[in-house]
Amino acid sequence: MKGNLVFTATTLRKIALLGILSLSLIACGKAKSGEGSSTGSQATTKQESDGTAKQEENGSSDQKAENKDNKKIPLRVIANNNNVAHIDSVIAQYAGLYDKNGLDTTIQFNPSNPDNIQALLADKADLVSAGSSAVLNYIDNGSDIVIIGGQMSLGETVYVRPERAEEFKDLYNPNTLYGKKVGVTRLNTGDVAFRKILKDKGLDLSKIEFVELDSQATVTQAVLKGDVDLGINFLTFRDGAEKQGLVPVSQLDAEDEWPDYICCRLFTTRDKLKENREAYVDALKANIEAYSLLENDKEAAEKAARQGIDLDDDAYQKQVYQYGHLGLSPNPDRKNTKAFFQAMVDIGYSKGNVNIDDYIDTTVFEDALNELIKENPDNKTYQALKAESESTNKSSNKNSSDK
Repeated sequence: MKGNLVFTATTLRKIALLGILSLSLIACGKAKSGEGSSTGSQATTKQESDGTAKQEENGSSDQKAENKDNKKIPLRVIANNNNVAHIDSVIAQYAGLYDKNGLDTTIQFNPSNPDNIQALLADKADLVSAGSSAVLNYIDNGSDIVIIGGQMSLGETVYVRPERAEEFKDLYNPNTLYGKKVGVTRLNTGDVAFRKILKDKGLDLSKIEFVELDSQATVTQAVLKGDVDLGINFLTFRDGAEKQGLVPVSQLDAEDEWPDYICCRLFTTRDKLKENREAYVDALKANIEAYSLLENDKEAAEKAARQGIDLDDDAYQKQVYQYGHLGLSPNPDRKNTKAFFQAMVDIGYSKGNVNIDDYIDTTVFEDALNELIKENPDNKTYQALKAESESTNKSSNKNSSDK
């Protein structure tokens, strides 16, 4: 692994994008304290051979990734731990699955999508998760990032005050929405998904006022005060909104809405993937095994997840098991990633500078899954992922990392 940052002209241009794209911070919901959230732990953990986590000081690895007999490959992972959006990576770390698959991983937690993407571009990380709108905008603005896996889909809710729930029962009727104010955090997954659904149904977005607020906690308060008619909140804020009396009128995932919209994606740079593809296949194997553990062994999955996810027990149980309307598949889902990017272009959030198909490499996930199926052909989770992959990952591009 490369260690110290070298500021090339290309790197400086990429770092300059931070200011332009800072709004992408809230792509999967910007967390505030008091809402089951964290200000972002900078602690880094290293996986020991017995599967336990050892605290280490922060800092990037200065070792070159090696794939030699009996020598584990270093891999620096960044995720978010103030909600369950990146739970596959967290379980993979703390259940010892990265270690099991030949990786010597460190994991760092930070809720800022731009910060985490910048860490990858500055060679301070190797495998990163972030909200879909954030990473897609970086790609659209010239960053050579390749999406290789999924982390979360769905997880958004449209809320109203309880006395107005009946008024919005027929949500997508022009008579219902025209002239209304919708509170959103710009570039949040729910913001993008809702606008796409409206366009697909032929509604004129110019006749609906989207009030862009600074955080999802602010969205909740705006709905409660009557400053907006509806508000869209990410998973992290659902409990707080409902405790204050708001009621859901949509999760945006009904059959006549967008039943499989994506949220957080897992990615690296094209150069890193070309240089050390085997390590990324191994990492995806670990994430797939983590997802299988989450589906088939609740106790073991929770034991591992709770070592990294910064939520109290009530918030964890609600987010993972009680709300529904949540997907945690490690599948990169080319189909809906492309649809999400096109939605961003259609509503003016992205320019559409690239063919996004060239920046999604599903073969890493597919190779990892096929290896696991060969090892354990009776695992029903693996078989379900195989079917899911076959329906969502078809492309004319054999291997986008070869662009």
